Amino acid sequence: MQHEQRRYAALRADQETIARAAAWLRHDAVQSQYAGLSRQEYAFGMASLLDVVAINLADLPPSLRDHAVRVCRTMLGDRMDMPATRRTRRR
Repeated sequence: MQHEQRRYAALRADQETIARAAAWLRHDAVQSQYAGLSRQEYAFGMASLLDVVAINLADLPPSLRDHAVRVCRTMLGDRMDMPATRRTRRR
Protein backbone atom coordinates (compact mmCIF):
# COMPACT_ATOMS: atom_id res chain seq x y z
CA MET A 1 0.00 0.00 0.00
CA GLN A 2 2.70 2.50 0.99
CA HIS A 3 4.78 1.47 -2.04
CA GLU A 4 1.83 2.23 -4.32
CA GLN A 5 1.37 5.64 -2.69
CA ARG A 6 5.03 6.49 -3.24
CA ARG A 7 4.82 5.28 -6.84
CA TYR A 8 1.72 7.39 -7.47
CA ALA A 9 3.35 10.45 -5.86
CA ALA A 10 6.44 10.01 -8.05
CA LEU A 11 4.28 9.64 -11.16
CA ARG A 12 2.32 12.77 -10.24
CA ALA A 13 5.54 14.75 -9.67
CA ASP A 14 6.89 13.63 -13.05
CA GLN A 15 3.62 14.58 -14.75
CA GLU A 16 3.78 18.03 -13.15
CA THR A 17 7.37 18.50 -14.36
CA ILE A 18 6.40 17.69 -17.93
CA ALA A 19 3.31 19.92 -17.72
CA ARG A 20 5.48 22.79 -16.42
CA ALA A 21 7.84 22.33 -19.36
CA ALA A 22 4.89 22.48 -21.78
CA ALA A 23 3.61 25.65 -20.11
CA TRP A 24 7.09 27.17 -20.26
CA LEU A 25 7.29 26.45 -24.00
CA ARG A 26 3.97 28.16 -24.62
CA HIS A 27 4.91 31.16 -22.49
CA ASP A 28 8.31 31.50 -24.16
CA ALA A 29 6.70 31.31 -27.62
CA VAL A 30 4.28 34.11 -26.76
CA GLN A 31 7.09 36.25 -25.33
CA SER A 32 9.16 35.65 -28.47
CA GLN A 33 6.21 36.74 -30.61
CA TYR A 34 6.11 40.02 -28.68
CA ALA A 35 9.81 40.46 -29.45
CA GLY A 36 9.09 40.12 -33.18
CA LEU A 37 10.18 36.52 -33.63
CA SER A 38 7.95 34.21 -35.63
CA ARG A 39 7.18 30.49 -35.97
CA GLN A 40 5.71 29.99 -32.51
CA GLU A 41 3.69 27.07 -33.90
CA TYR A 42 6.75 24.85 -33.42
CA ALA A 43 6.79 25.57 -29.70
CA PHE A 44 3.03 25.05 -29.44
CA GLY A 45 3.35 21.73 -31.29
CA MET A 46 6.08 20.54 -28.93
CA ALA A 47 4.08 21.68 -25.92
CA SER A 48 1.10 19.66 -27.17
CA LEU A 49 3.31 16.59 -27.49
CA LEU A 50 4.52 17.09 -23.94
CA ASP A 51 0.91 17.31 -22.77
CA VAL A 52 0.20 13.91 -24.36
CA VAL A 53 3.35 12.44 -22.78
CA ALA A 54 2.31 13.75 -19.36
CA ILE A 55 -1.18 12.27 -19.68
CA ASN A 56 0.14 8.86 -20.75
CA LEU A 57 3.24 8.83 -18.56
CA ALA A 58 2.19 5.78 -16.54
CA ASP A 59 1.99 3.70 -19.74
CA LEU A 60 5.50 4.53 -20.92
CA PRO A 61 8.49 2.24 -20.35
CA PRO A 62 10.53 3.42 -17.34
CA SER A 63 13.57 4.36 -19.45
CA LEU A 64 11.50 6.57 -21.77
CA ARG A 65 9.66 8.11 -18.82
CA ASP A 66 12.94 8.92 -17.06
CA HIS A 67 14.39 10.43 -20.22
CA ALA A 68 11.32 12.61 -20.84
CA VAL A 69 11.38 13.91 -17.27
CA ARG A 70 15.13 14.56 -17.43
CA VAL A 71 14.76 16.55 -20.68
CA CYS A 72 11.91 18.60 -19.21
CA ARG A 73 13.88 19.33 -16.05
CA THR A 74 16.77 20.54 -18.20
CA MET A 75 14.39 22.78 -20.16
CA LEU A 76 13.17 24.27 -16.89
CA GLY A 77 16.71 24.90 -15.62
CA ASP A 78 16.66 22.20 -12.94
CA ARG A 79 20.26 20.99 -12.87
CA MET A 80 19.79 18.22 -10.29
CA ASP A 81 19.74 15.51 -12.96
CA MET A 82 23.07 16.56 -14.43
CA PRO A 83 25.90 14.32 -13.25
CA ALA A 84 28.43 17.14 -13.60
CA THR A 85 26.55 19.22 -11.05
CA ARG A 86 28.03 18.84 -7.61
CA ARG A 87 25.47 18.51 -4.89
CA THR A 88 26.44 19.47 -1.39
CA ARG A 89 24.44 19.93 1.72
CA ARG A 90 24.71 23.25 3.49
CA ARG A 91 24.74 23.18 7.25
